[in-house]
Amino acid sequence: MGNKRDRFLMWTCLIVFVLSLLVMIIHGNSLLLGSLNKLDNDDVRYIRSGRYLLETGHLIYYNPVTTPSAFIMPGLPLLLAGVMSIFGTGEAGIYAFRVLQALMTVATVAVLYSCSLKLFNRQAARIAAVAAAAYVPLYYAGNLVLTETAFTLTSVLILYCFIVALDKGRIRDYILLGLSIAAAIYFRPTAALLPLAIGAVWLLKKYKFKTMLKHTVVLSLTIGVCLAPWWIRNYQVFHQFIPLTNSSANPLLLGMLINGNEPADFIRDHPQIYNTYRHGSEQQQKELAWMIFRYQLTHHPFIYGAWLLFGKLIRLIILPFYWAPVMGVPFWLTGLQHLGYLALAIVGLWRMFKLSAQRFISLFAVTAYFIIIYLPFITMERYFYPTMLLMMIPLAYAVQSMIENRQNKQKGRAGSSSYDVNLGA
Repeated sequence: MGNKRDRFLMWTCLIVFVLSLLVMIIHGNSLLLGSLNKLDNDDVRYIRSGRYLLETGHLIYYNPVTTPSAFIMPGLPLLLAGVMSIFGTGEAGIYAFRVLQALMTVATVAVLYSCSLKLFNRQAARIAAVAAAAYVPLYYAGNLVLTETAFTLTSVLILYCFIVALDKGRIRDYILLGLSIAAAIYFRPTAALLPLAIGAVWLLKKYKFKTMLKHTVVLSLTIGVCLAPWWIRNYQVFHQFIPLTNSSANPLLLGMLINGNEPADFIRDHPQIYNTYRHGSEQQQKELAWMIFRYQLTHHPFIYGAWLLFGKLIRLIILPFYWAPVMGVPFWLTGLQHLGYLALAIVGLWRMFKLSAQRFISLFAVTAYFIIIYLPFITMERYFYPTMLLMMIPLAYAVQSMIENRQNKQKGRAGSSSYDVNLGA
């Protein structure tokens, strides 16, 4: 039985890997968001950062020559530099990195399978793996040079380690959980507050104070030791403690705008402040963000309140991260797939909650965290992509439940027909 299960997963992963390589061969660099010559978007800037890190040992982002940066976390440039140290900094290095991302995509599907197996059974695990393998944006994201693929893998690893830690409660399980959280932070700082969600789960499960304290110490030490090199580097370069990045102000400012539109009323009433602070220092942009927040709530409470409570959430989840067609699959078809997947996942979450909120609390906590954490900032489909992969687990449960209900109805009809025949005899 175990061999059959392993073979199924191996075949699914092999298909994912082959499709990922096929997309890479067909599209090459055509899906890049920016130009390698102009360096006008995140992906090409990451490539440039990886090259510069390999050549000089310095992490940069916007300025390619003189200015070290703490604008981004160093995880992706480090991976790029590592791959480029073997395959070179040219086209071969970029293609080799995409092969690495294909392997990370395969690992993501495998870990999703393992999470579903822990929470449900083999059938649900298979459905989750197949659903992930069939999700078209999986191959689009894997062909970009962005944090999405690596962060998605660390996100599903966090969930798996959390499931095991809650089940076993061993020190080594919380060390592994801390390592997975630290790895996620190195790609995106949004994972940094995840221990708060873990602590909330402990409280809901009514853990003893001594147990919570022990786990907190283990998690804190593990994450702290892993992030210490980044903290030391930032202090040496900038002479101040920068725990994550110094780029949170701009996403916060953009997050205060309705659909990214500039606040016309605020600009009319405060033109000097807006024009000065809009592209000012980190602190000025934060101040401007909160000024716009207060102004909008005062002058447009209903519209702005609806945007904050509902509009940003809808904007985050409603569209797939699919900004260019892959292998001829049109936008509208991928959009329909995304909406169908999302609807099934929501059904699955609701059924899981009704069945046992305690049993699935790890999934609820991690999924809710990675949705809520983005709401104060700018929201877009790119940031929901890793969470959408987590949604394959409740989706699988919903599909499995529907299959079982249909089978039970068929058995019921068959039994009823047999009973009628017996009565006739």
